[in-house]
Amino acid sequence: MFSGAYAHSVDSKGRTVIPARFRTKLGQCFVITRGLNGCLWVFPERTWPQIQQKLTPKSLLDARGLKLERYFLGAASECVPDKQGRVAIPQMLLDHAQIKPGDETWIIGLTDKVEIWNKSAWDAFNATLTEDVLAELGAEPEND
Repeated sequence: MFSGAYAHSVDSKGRTVIPARFRTKLGQCFVITRGLNGCLWVFPERTWPQIQQKLTPKSLLDARGLKLERYFLGAASECVPDKQGRVAIPQMLLDHAQIKPGDETWIIGLTDKVEIWNKSAWDAFNATLTEDVLAELGAEPEND
C-alpha cells in the first residue's frame, strides 16, 4: 500500500528519484505509463498483468477498449532504478506530464499505485479541492 508525497526534481537526462519507501514496495522493476489529469502512473511489476488485463479489449473490434489499450499500454515503459534510486522517464511520458529537466515533481503514493506530477499541475489540481468539494466527494450517496 502506497501513501505519502515527496518532492524531487528531474535532472538533465530526464531522471527522477523514486523514494526508497516506494521503491521497496514497487520492486526491482516497475511500469510507468500515462495517467489521468496530466500525471504519470507507476505500477509494481507484480500487479501490472492485472492492469493489462483490465485494459485488454473484449474483442479485436472493441473500439472503446482499443482506445484505452493504446493510450495506457502503448505508452507503458518498464523501469529499473539505478543505485541512487533514479529512473529515466521516457520523453513521451515526460511530455504527457509536462515535465522538463530541472522541474520539481511530486511523487504521490495512492494505495495501489504511485503518481508522478509536475509541481505546477499538482498545485493546480489541489487548488480545485476546496473543503466544500471534498465534503461533496466524501458524502455518502443517498438511498432512494
